Amino acid sequence: MRTTFFAAAIGLSVPFLLTSAAVAQAPTTENFVNTVAISDMFEIESGKLADQKAQNDDVKSFGEQMVEDHTETSDELKELIEDQNIKVELPTKLDDEHQAKLDKLQGLSGAQFDKRYMKTQVNAHQKAVALFEKYAASGENEDLKEWAEDTLPTLKEHLEEAKEINQELDQVAEADTKKSGDKAMTDRENMAVARDDDRANAKDNDKVVEAEDKQVRKSKINYVTRQATNDWSAEALIGRTVENTNGDNLGEINNVIINEKGDVEAVIIGVGGFLGIGEKDVGVPFKALEFRTEAEMQRSEDGTAKETDERRTDARDARFDAEHGDIVIVLATTKEDLEAAPDFAWLDEQDADSVKREQVVR
Repeated sequence: MRTTFFAAAIGLSVPFLLTSAAVAQAPTTENFVNTVAISDMFEIESGKLADQKAQNDDVKSFGEQMVEDHTETSDELKELIEDQNIKVELPTKLDDEHQAKLDKLQGLSGAQFDKRYMKTQVNAHQKAVALFEKYAASGENEDLKEWAEDTLPTLKEHLEEAKEINQELDQVAEADTKKSGDKAMTDRENMAVARDDDRANAKDNDKVVEAEDKQVRKSKINYVTRQATNDWSAEALIGRTVENTNGDNLGEINNVIINEKGDVEAVIIGVGGFLGIGEKDVGVPFKALEFRTEAEMQRSEDGTAKETDERRTDARDARFDAEHGDIVIVLATTKEDLEAAPDFAWLDEQDADSVKREQVVR
């Protein structure tokens, strides 16, 4: 059994959703192998995009390394399956979900691409580590279990590298925002000086002064100047895990629905499927969510503290909004009830359904 198949672990750097069932037990060998194969294809193609579109040199190098590792891994995985006579038919193309993710990346470039690509890598590698730990502990195939265990150290190294690059990008973005703010302030000051000069030159012309005063009006906007402790950004919500009161993983928030008045109507939670494959979107009213501290979730009915899930806490700390790292998003329902909920229909899907119904009528 060779122990050099480390790139396959990196192959799980696609954003797979680890449901509570996946966390509770290792995937079957067939699902495990198929997941790695699809991951390799996605990482090769997205890595090529990073080489072409990335603005940051570290992001570009990271993408190049993904292409190199996964090109080799694809061949190694095929050889491993043949040697062990594992009856699995490897996929030859990306599934719809990962093709959609690749299309999304193709539509971005420069700093926007860098940010989306690296945040995807951080989130996905955290889940990949958890997946490989589970298969290494209780997988069906002994050789694959050994391979998963041997791969974990390298996989964790790549996770740390992705975190570092992602943190650097956040720091650069923060510095650019501050710089832009300072420039805007200087521009406003210069404009104010110019206005004062114009008014001084036109002081003998009452009509000019009167016309200018009519054009310049004081703002009546009550500007928001700081974030409160219970304020969340949409970016901090997206990607967060939703749990029930028993601590079961119900799914991840994929999107946020906001109406034209600025009210948050709902969050879209990815539910069901296996390792992110075949999941569906469920719209949950925002007011149905509860935001509890880690300490509240760790306490049992008799008041004693439960053991901390370090992996879950680390995943929250790695999010964009680190200030909410100790907050657990809770939905009072069961995984089964959420999976039975109706699918959320996006506008383009509604249009497609309408066309289909018209065709049936005709």
